[in-house]
Amino acid sequence: METLLTKEVITTVCIIIAAFVIYFVLKQIITNFFIKKARHRSNKKALTLLTILNNVIKYIILIIALLTILATWGVDTKALIASLGVAGAVAGLAMQDMIKDFIGGADILTEDQFKVGDNIKVGNFRGTVIYLGMKTTKIRAYTGEVKIIANRNINDVINYSIMPAVCVIDIELSYENKTDEAEKVLKTVVERVSKMVTYLKRPILILGIEELKVNSVVYRIEAEVAPMKDFEFNRIFLKEIKKEAEANNLTLSYNKVDVHNV
Repeated sequence: METLLTKEVITTVCIIIAAFVIYFVLKQIITNFFIKKARHRSNKKALTLLTILNNVIKYIILIIALLTILATWGVDTKALIASLGVAGAVAGLAMQDMIKDFIGGADILTEDQFKVGDNIKVGNFRGTVIYLGMKTTKIRAYTGEVKIIANRNINDVINYSIMPAVCVIDIELSYENKTDEAEKVLKTVVERVSKMVTYLKRPILILGIEELKVNSVVYRIEAEVAPMKDFEFNRIFLKEIKKEAEANNLTLSYNKVDVHNV
């Protein structure tokens, strides 16, 4: 009896060790495979698929190892699997939300809605995807907050990392400035900024006068930049506009209050 018990314990330990070895070997092989493939595809997509695949392999090996250990200790695994089938149907009804999460995660991956590293907006929350699993997705805002969303609740997604961003800038100038002088300053700034930034997708356009307000003339500038570069471009362009306006005595529009003494 003691010999049989010792044999079962040793076999169990061997199965556990073998499961760990197989998992880490497969994980290393898959990781190396995706690193090579990353040269020909998006690194973010490769990272996402790698995370999901590692989780799937881990659970498969865990289930196989557990069934093997039970068989070693004399448990009828066939009857267990059959009974689990009935229990699984009952559990499936109780775990509908979890199943929906897995289906939602699969849809996100197969349809390539977004990847780890993409900047997206779900509902009113915008941030960078830092984790994409089969059950949940984690998004971090630029201010540091992390939102954890169940995949079944991810319906309408805006992805800012797929296509180039169109940056529209409205420059309000005073009526005191002559039109030709204002357009000359705008052209100078456009030429300078075009040399400064390296992520323009097409030449910066001066669309002309967009609106005549009560206290200002609105000139519109449009540029197509790489994804997620619109905020940076906006800051650079506005800074150069202010510098050029100062150098040419060009008056930028601002709110004025007239005070009359009675």
